[in-house]
Amino acid sequence: SRYPHSFGGIISVVDTGSPRTIISAGAVSKLKIPITGENASPICGFGRGSIPCKKLNKFKFIIKSSEEKMKSIEMPVYVVDISALNNLSQEIRLRAYQIDTIIGLDFLISQKMKLVVDFNNNLSYFEEI
Repeated sequence: SRYPHSFGGIISVVDTGSPRTIISAGAVSKLKIPITGENASPICGFGRGSIPCKKLNKFKFIIKSSEEKMKSIEMPVYVVDISALNNLSQEIRLRAYQIDTIIGLDFLISQKMKLVVDFNNNLSYFEEI
């Protein structure tokens, strides 16, 4: 992450079934990402209920290639709204903290990349189109 005041790494999962990229509650807390974005529709699809989130219109981050080349990216992302989450039940809070950061289809589309998966060689990587 290169978002103001929140430098550090984020472990994520590529989810081609997710239409949006979501920064997890754990990453938001760990990196102290300031939640100043606009309200967004809650995150659904993780069991019962939903998780409150906000949209950050210009989230800055860097991805690094296997050759150590870095690419700077700025794009909209959704973040778990920790302050709203704290007003919900302990069960919902615990569930929210179990969800990983998700790289969704919006990342692949906006960055003009494709996900290449080679099961035979146990490899997966992003490739620019």
